[in-house]
Amino acid sequence: MEGQAVAQDLDEGESWLRRAALAGDAQAAQLVGDLYARSGSLPPNYTEAAKWYRRAAEAGHQAAARALGSLYLTGAGLPQDAGEAARWLGSAAEAGDPASQVDLANLVLQGHGSEDDPARVAGWFAQAAVSGDLIAAFNIGVCLAQGVGVERDDQQAVLWLRRAAEGVPDAQFMYGRMLAEGRGIATDLAGARAWFARAAEAELPDAQVALAEMMLNGRGGPRSPAGALELFEKAAAKGHSGAMFGLGALHGGGHDLPMDRQIAQRWFRAAAELGHGQAQLMLGRYLVGGVAGEPNPGEGRQWLQRAAAQGIADAETDLAALLASTDS
Repeated sequence: MEGQAVAQDLDEGESWLRRAALAGDAQAAQLVGDLYARSGSLPPNYTEAAKWYRRAAEAGHQAAARALGSLYLTGAGLPQDAGEAARWLGSAAEAGDPASQVDLANLVLQGHGSEDDPARVAGWFAQAAVSGDLIAAFNIGVCLAQGVGVERDDQQAVLWLRRAAEGVPDAQFMYGRMLAEGRGIATDLAGARAWFARAAEAELPDAQVALAEMMLNGRGGPRSPAGALELFEKAAAKGHSGAMFGLGALHGGGHDLPMDRQIAQRWFRAAAELGHGQAQLMLGRYLVGGVAGEPNPGEGRQWLQRAAAQGIADAETDLAALLASTDS
């Protein structure tokens, strides 16, 4: 296949790899899986790739186990199955594959994996964090803050997050949240705002929204509705529903910015369609009341119902009032 000492012949090379794989060579099976997973003259065939990755993974091949887990995770060539993804990623992670450890950790933090996985993941992160790995320091900080695999300890979480914040934007954002909430450390709004700003400069949408909210309300520093508007726009462009809701609120009036209810309604709709409960409430109100144009009580009621289904009490109140006015 590589043309070493002989003329290159991809078909002949693949044929010998298949023979070796069928004879039990795990490395050969993994390579055949890679051939099917790559884009070339033909599109990838993930279903066929999965068969060869499984053969290699069952023989103990780490990279193949991770590749198989990734296919289960994304649903490429296999039914999407977080449990199977965690099982194969766990196999590679237990054998010492760092990338699989990170992938499994992300699944564990989302509530997947076996009962033993959280403790294993926390142990891996702790070992790597002690050796100076900033990503691992962030992850063990998250485990400690959420009680994943270890007993929850906000003070220890803050220490690891502060260390990771020197180079990890996600850690900068989370450390800022700990400072803003006074979790594991004394409340420091100015400090929180500074860390949110660092993470926002790294284009982290959650940090951009958190900083925008502080700038809008004047928390931890001067008030700046215009600055908040700019940050909300950046995060909204990345699909952040909270930023879209913020833009709706800013254009809706009362924030020292020009009011445009039609623009406000468009942003509320964009956020509502992504499942943002407060945006669903506001869109329902706009439509029922005709705030940005002609009233549309029917659609407005539907959005209020969706907001109420998320437990938003104001939506339930609005629905009751709408029903009472209809009955009368």
